[in-house]
Amino acid sequence: MTHWIHRPLPHHDEVNVVFFRGISLDAAVKGLLGQRRMPLAYGKGADWGLVMHDMFRWEGDDYSPVHYGQLCAAHGELVVLVIEPCIAKAHGPSFEYYRDGRLVSSFSFESPDYRKGEQPDLLLPALTAAGVIDPTDLDRDDSEERIVDTISGFFSLPELTMP
Repeated sequence: MTHWIHRPLPHHDEVNVVFFRGISLDAAVKGLLGQRRMPLAYGKGADWGLVMHDMFRWEGDDYSPVHYGQLCAAHGELVVLVIEPCIAKAHGPSFEYYRDGRLVSSFSFESPDYRKGEQPDLLLPALTAAGVIDPTDLDRDDSEERIVDTISGFFSLPELTMP
């Protein structure tokens, strides 16, 4: 699941990858459209579904934040990977986990030791076991892939295979 962390869709530079469960594909797509984000690819598996969408709004390349909490009302969950938050500025990817409309945990891949949300340390044991919390280890070339593998394993996300 690591090969898609950089530019998973041809001709789309800044894409967010959203895994969802407890909500329908239709609700996820309509919620994104309501926030003027164009779904680019989507699918529904046995447990988790997936929607990839442009980071920016379709009018004027507006990069205002997506209100993901609105997409997963009661009993819904989202795992959001902002994989290229700003190519021009070379910012690293980030992770957000929402449950029942609330931000549970989030962090930037550039500094996974600085976490936010209602349960900021939710993934701490898994990140520590994967060796991505140690700041001396973050200079490794595969740190982003190891973080994605850790998140994927923790939430049992489906394998994402891109052509």
